[in-house]
Amino acid sequence: MNRELEESIQTIGHQLWAEMQSRSDTGPRGWIDRLLAQLLTDDHLRLQGLRFVDTVPLLTDDTQLVNHFREYFSAIDDHRLPPLLAWGIRRSTKLALPAVMAPVIRTAVRQVAHRFIAGEDADGILGSVVKLQGRGVRTSLDMLGEATVSEAEAQGYQQAYLDLIARVSESGKSAVLESDLNLSVKVSSLYSQISAVDTEGSIRQLAERLRPICNAAMAAGFSVTLDMEQYDYKAIILQLFKQLAMEEPFRQWDGLGIVIQAYLCDADSDLADLIGWVEMRGTPIMVRLVRGAYWDMETVIAQQQGWPIPVWTNKDDTDACYERCLVRLFESALIRPAVATHNLRSIACAMALSQSTGRGPDDYEFQMLYGMSDALEPLLTERDLTLRLYLPFGELLQGIAYLVRRLLENSSDQSILPLMPSLDIAQILQPPQPRDVDETPVVTGFVNQPLHRFTQHEEREKFAATIASVEKELGKTYPLMLSGHIALQEQAIDSTNPADPTQLIGRVVSGGADDAEMALRLTLSATRDWRELSFNQRADYLDRIAGALADQRDWFAAWEVKEAGKGWAEADADVAEAIDFLQYYAHRARKLDGGYSPSLPGEENHLNYQPLGIGVILPPWNFPLAIPVGMLSAAIVCGNCVILKPASQTPVVAWHFCQLLQEIGLPEGVVTCLPGSGAEIGEALVRDPRTHFVAFTGSKEVGLHLHKLMSEITDGQRHIKRLIAEMGGKNAIIIDADADLDDAVTGVIDSAFGYQGQKCSACSRVICVDSIHDRFVSRLTEATRSLCMGDPKEPGSRIGPVISEEAKQRIMQHIEEAKITAKPHFIGGWEPNQAHYIAPVIFTDVEEESALSQEEIFGPVLAVMRAKDFTDALRIANSTAYALTGGLYSRLPSHLEQAKREFAVGNLYINRKITRAMVYRQPFGGFRLSGMGFKAGGPDYLLQFLQARNVTENTLRRGFAPSNLTTGD
Repeated sequence: MNRELEESIQTIGHQLWAEMQSRSDTGPRGWIDRLLAQLLTDDHLRLQGLRFVDTVPLLTDDTQLVNHFREYFSAIDDHRLPPLLAWGIRRSTKLALPAVMAPVIRTAVRQVAHRFIAGEDADGILGSVVKLQGRGVRTSLDMLGEATVSEAEAQGYQQAYLDLIARVSESGKSAVLESDLNLSVKVSSLYSQISAVDTEGSIRQLAERLRPICNAAMAAGFSVTLDMEQYDYKAIILQLFKQLAMEEPFRQWDGLGIVIQAYLCDADSDLADLIGWVEMRGTPIMVRLVRGAYWDMETVIAQQQGWPIPVWTNKDDTDACYERCLVRLFESALIRPAVATHNLRSIACAMALSQSTGRGPDDYEFQMLYGMSDALEPLLTERDLTLRLYLPFGELLQGIAYLVRRLLENSSDQSILPLMPSLDIAQILQPPQPRDVDETPVVTGFVNQPLHRFTQHEEREKFAATIASVEKELGKTYPLMLSGHIALQEQAIDSTNPADPTQLIGRVVSGGADDAEMALRLTLSATRDWRELSFNQRADYLDRIAGALADQRDWFAAWEVKEAGKGWAEADADVAEAIDFLQYYAHRARKLDGGYSPSLPGEENHLNYQPLGIGVILPPWNFPLAIPVGMLSAAIVCGNCVILKPASQTPVVAWHFCQLLQEIGLPEGVVTCLPGSGAEIGEALVRDPRTHFVAFTGSKEVGLHLHKLMSEITDGQRHIKRLIAEMGGKNAIIIDADADLDDAVTGVIDSAFGYQGQKCSACSRVICVDSIHDRFVSRLTEATRSLCMGDPKEPGSRIGPVISEEAKQRIMQHIEEAKITAKPHFIGGWEPNQAHYIAPVIFTDVEEESALSQEEIFGPVLAVMRAKDFTDALRIANSTAYALTGGLYSRLPSHLEQAKREFAVGNLYINRKITRAMVYRQPFGGFRLSGMGFKAGGPDYLLQFLQARNVTENTLRRGFAPSNLTTGD
């Protein structure tokens, strides 16, 4: 910022501040203003208040509403509560009738909502528009509502936009309204399957939905602005805007606009690219410059996933970016800047720039939020500057989520000036001071492998190209990896593509009894040297494997797409988890090196760990890399040598991984890959007296069979074999009366139908509290109907094939049997002969003791059950023999605590999906008939592959202890 411009900003800013101070209505007036002012200055009160307000739309029961009110606010000291809230708490704790308190609470919330929401329907919003027009204020209409989770909802939003334009246009013809009206469109509301993974497909669908809206707006003389949303959609929205703007008849239309978010680190480059593009297009556009409304979400998600944080991490950087973008906008002849802010310095900066660039009052505009601009409005309109208010409209209580986001967004800076009169003008007008150095904290210790975000074109293009390269390698034959040994049997496992069974992925030579004996001999020969290495030395091997796997990450994921039928994100996550297991177990193993020595004078104690011996690794097909890598890496880092019998459905992925072990120099015999029949070689290895442990993941039936086999001592066996087993679940998600249905529906969809339900952690039961059951089922059904089924190699496919024809027939048999005792509420359509595809199925009216409620199906079949209340829902959830994963969508604190105490599962997930446990952060595993052993990816997991020994030595000799001896001259 040059000195002359800064001086102008200061002069204008002080003038505006003086005018604000001279007005009598700059401070909080009514109870709503006083309440909001206190919320903005008390972080805990604001958090509790906004969380409570967000639950109100769903709480139709008076008792539930009053209970929520009490639980959210009763823990806050009276002196910190606004008088209205303090009075309400006193009333609610003195046995006041809910029928008396609930209407008071709802009325208060509606009044707060009225402050920020301009109307509840088209007529209401038109009335607000006319009033503002009379004050010389222009408007931009924003339609509120629930998030779009289905195509039915998306089409409903499209029609609502069209109806609004028609209604406003009709009023305009009667000269009631001005013609300069703007429509703000949230593009994600127009397509329920919008996804960064399928950016190109999302743009095609969105363009189809948006064209009629733009045509209608253009015909009516209105302008359209595409709102910017979360970072995952940024590239989609920008590309969509450019594509539409270059089409006929929109190429010559100057009524299209787009939003740039200054809190994004990409804002400078995005705006530079946009300016270059608009100069090529030749027709002006409007650019609304905002700071951004999702700062907390973007920061937290990036930190959780290990992604670069896309937003500036302090306010000064955001403010500096905002001013840089303002300069670019005002200097561009083909852009009409829309300065969206309540920040006094930003307003002054725009006014100063208009003077320095020669822009007249009609060449740019200010935009503000309805309900937050009262003190600033006359400062602009009295100067004949254009002000446009952003007018949200819709059902008041359903629009509460908008209110929550607006207050969170604007409480981080001096934005709601009328409610914060004590601010210092020097502080408000101080130039932003961006950081000179990177203050990103240095992370030490174990860190999860970040997943692909797929927001960058290069990332998607590279993954698609890798799939294409793998397709050129299909159909090869893979030999047994037994050095110096030729298989005597000419048997092979033909691995085919579940999305196209005619396509051979590869032919893997299968071992027999003699090959199993050879594998055991190779493993035995490697045991002595491998166990003599230290934990540190063996951990170094795991790190080398992890590095090599990371280098070939997309290549392995592409093989999973073809052989296991996993979609892009699922395949990438499986490889990333395999890398996590390698790195985490290496990290944990180093902590075991040297054991520990709790000694005393005259007594030396030392506990150390030694390996068990030879292990058998029996992994499943559904996680063809993560689970076998996790089990074998834990075993070998502890000094054991293992034989890996990969799943017969995904042997090619396993073969390539074992080849990678050879390439990094893992000693021969430490891991021996032996594909083959579980009944033939698997059982033989388990029974053999030379094996010491089995690590197994699979069905309950096979796991219990292994447990029985291993409990029998065979001739020559001098040890008790150890079984580490994970055996599945019948996992439930509870939907409480106050659940956020936008989150609950998408969470259940991901949990139940992600990878076609072929996960031991998948949701197979949903238990709904009665009051929310019908509404949840309705939205869930339409969301399920909207899922795209197709080949997993296509990024837009949400539902792929099940693993095999045998699995398909078994699942279909379960479906037919379930129809006898439950209502088939939704059965997706599929072609009987179309590879191994089965569309999702939803049953309702499910009996608690039925097979559908009690037995694992391992496919895209979901049972929805009705509970009388939350306690009844917990009882139903705990009614099976399994205890693996479970979930809860609820916002009542006491119910969250009750679930933590009583929900009998190994992994409980609250207000999120129940699949995709992260190594280290969410150690995975259950109890009851869901498995035995320590949780995978947790701090104790390695101990089950070890034997502990303690040595105690009395060092006292004739009254002398080593610590008392001294050296003489």
